[in-house]
Amino acid sequence: MSQPMEAACYLDIKIKRSPKITFRFDPFTDRLSRDIRNCLSTEFVRSLNLKRPELYRNAGHELLKKNLASIYRDYIHRRLQRYDSVFEQIEKHQTRIIDSVLTAIVIWNYRLFFEVHEQLEGIWHQSRGEQRQALGGLIKAAGAYIHMEQGHQQAASRLASKSYELLTRHRDFFSTIGNLNDLLDKLKAVDPDPPRLYSILDQ
Repeated sequence: MSQPMEAACYLDIKIKRSPKITFRFDPFTDRLSRDIRNCLSTEFVRSLNLKRPELYRNAGHELLKKNLASIYRDYIHRRLQRYDSVFEQIEKHQTRIIDSVLTAIVIWNYRLFFEVHEQLEGIWHQSRGEQRQALGGLIKAAGAYIHMEQGHQQAASRLASKSYELLTRHRDFFSTIGNLNDLLDKLKAVDPDPPRLYSILDQ
């Protein structure tokens, strides 16, 4: 018997008239930005887990049918392009991507930090011990860059500090990241320019 399909997130996104003028895509202060980001990210992670890129593509195309301002449409187009690039890389290296960290590295290198956070969080909830602590460090690193992208320096600094501590303490867990020190240096300096992470996929 087939499993029931999950309700499509884009069906819940309503476009309301509002006197508020939004000049940039900001999920922290704008509800529609947050809903679109969350919807696309949810479908992207589902697509990764099920190896079905048509899930996020369909969500994006359905969102683009709505009467959205250009800031939202541009975000959706950019995200879909990056998602396609991630899937191309994963398909290219599918026999070499053996764990969630390698998948996260591919996503990270397209600066999809919220998606890194979402992809790892599900695994983090099921993990224990050192794995849980280590994954928490990478999740917090992604969170720091989510805040840096929006100019939230205080929140970014707090997360970067916690991430630095966890990644340093559990660095052996991240043997697949060839330049972990670059990430640690960036986090320590709260550098808004994220490092490209190197792994066995670059060999």
